[in-house]
This record gives sequence, C-alpha cells and structure tokens, in this order.
Amino acid sequence: MDTVMEEVSANLRCLLVALQGGQVLLPNSFVLEVLPFATPLRIEAAPHWVVGAMLWRNLTTPLISLGRLIFRVTPEADLNSRIIILNTLGTDTKLPYFGILGTAAPRPLNLTRQDIKLDPEVSAEDLRRPGALCWARYQDQPIIIPDLDAIEAVLQPLVRRA
Repeated sequence: MDTVMEEVSANLRCLLVALQGGQVLLPNSFVLEVLPFATPLRIEAAPHWVVGAMLWRNLTTPLISLGRLIFRVTPEADLNSRIIILNTLGTDTKLPYFGILGTAAPRPLNLTRQDIKLDPEVSAEDLRRPGALCWARYQDQPIIIPDLDAIEAVLQPLVRRA
C-alpha cells in the first residue's frame, strides 16, 4: 500500500501549453477552461504582455501573452489560438482568474519527478527573465515553469481600476 501511495504522490498531472516562442508547463488543477480565441478589450496603461481583458463568468478577466513576456515575441491571434483560463494562486476576489494565450489546445501529461530536469543550457540572462520561475527540459525539449505569483502581482492593480 505504501508503494502505491508513493507512486501516486510522485505523479503530477500537467498541461503542456504551446506559446509563440516556446512551451510552458502548468499543473492541471490550475486550468479551468480552454476557449477559442476572441479579441480582448484593451486595458489602459497595461504592460506590453497584457493583451487585454475579456468578460468570463461575469468578471473582467485579464488575458496575457507569456510568449511576449518570457520569449519577447509579438502575440498574433490566428484560428488555432486558444485562451487558457487559469485559477490564480492568491485570494484576491477581484482577480480569481486570468487567461493566457496559447497557440493550440494544451496537451495533457502525467509526469513523474524524473521526467523533468533543470535546463543546464540556459544563460544567466535568461534565468532572470520576468515571468519565468524555472527553465527545464521535458523529453529533451525546453519548457518553462511560469512565475504565476509575479504575474498576478502585476495584474492585481489593473483589475482594481476596471
């Protein structure tokens, strides 16, 4: 029985999200819904990586481009784009969710700790990029673990003004 419990606790259900410029890995429990792309409303004085906001569950929900924030690319909406709605980590009632822009539907993964390795090839400059908590590799492909706390800290004042 203990071996089964150890095996269960060692597995992590995740979603691999393709972005313009790379891929991010998110715990499955953070993702609420995947929607087709819809043009967001503009948010005044928002950082360049905040694409805009949309109305979701009767709340103004910010939409961000991790591709623009982490990989420094310009987001381009196309028919394959998806909006991935995430739960936030905090308890701010004005910001219970936000969306990220992906280039396709996320791919579900069932990972173990051994499946993910730190990326030894990442430069010191890249390690300091905003929005990236960790640079790793999965099946020899680079992935990012996003810094959701830092992202939420920037989004909170934006939704308070709305």
